[in-house]
Amino acid sequence: MIVTIHQPDFLPWLGFFDRWQASGLLVFLDDVQFLRRGWHHRDRIKTAAGPAWLTVPVKNKGRYLQTIREVELEDGPWRRKHLAMIRAAYAKAPGFGQVFPLLEAVYAKRHSRLVDLNLELLALAARLLGIATPTTLASDHDLPGREGPDCTGTLRLVRLCQIYGARGYLTGSGSRGYLDEALFLQHGIRVEWQEFVHPVHPQLHGGFAANLSVLDWLMLRPAQSPFMPVPPRDAA
Repeated sequence: MIVTIHQPDFLPWLGFFDRWQASGLLVFLDDVQFLRRGWHHRDRIKTAAGPAWLTVPVKNKGRYLQTIREVELEDGPWRRKHLAMIRAAYAKAPGFGQVFPLLEAVYAKRHSRLVDLNLELLALAARLLGIATPTTLASDHDLPGREGPDCTGTLRLVRLCQIYGARGYLTGSGSRGYLDEALFLQHGIRVEWQEFVHPVHPQLHGGFAANLSVLDWLMLRPAQSPFMPVPPRDAA
């Protein structure tokens, strides 16, 4: 089985879902440190003024080392503002009538933790994309020898792969700078590198902008278009 391990980000780009559908299992790395300027609580959509951030306000004052699963959401009108921003950006998109009511239903639940909001949005996007790959949480396992919430610790990734009997680990090219591929090979696990090129598709509001939130693809993907421009790997 090929395993992917990744943080449960907020409405991430299409490449995240490419890796998900190409795997036999996705492990959500929810017990690593929350990155304030990362993708855990924000991503971009295409507006009339160009790409703009959707950011989920979180409680982080004095909580510098909190893990993703510990992050709590701020109160306030941000849910209403998110939905208004999405409506203004995509009301004329072909997928708006299907996608927007489902988003409204998720936001209406008023989750108290970031991870719960993110996981429900990720599950919604996967369902709309037809991805059936199962998921699990890294926090379900008390791994021996863990040294704090280090999201780049290759040994932790290897151990998670071993728990599920993985023969392959699928990861993005962005991890080439820190991943110890030799350590995987020592444990009989091959590393597969995702080489994802975002498909160009019709968008609203001017020329094409790549690598936006998956919302952009869900709202605007061409009718009858396959999810991915390349066939999935052997994930068994």
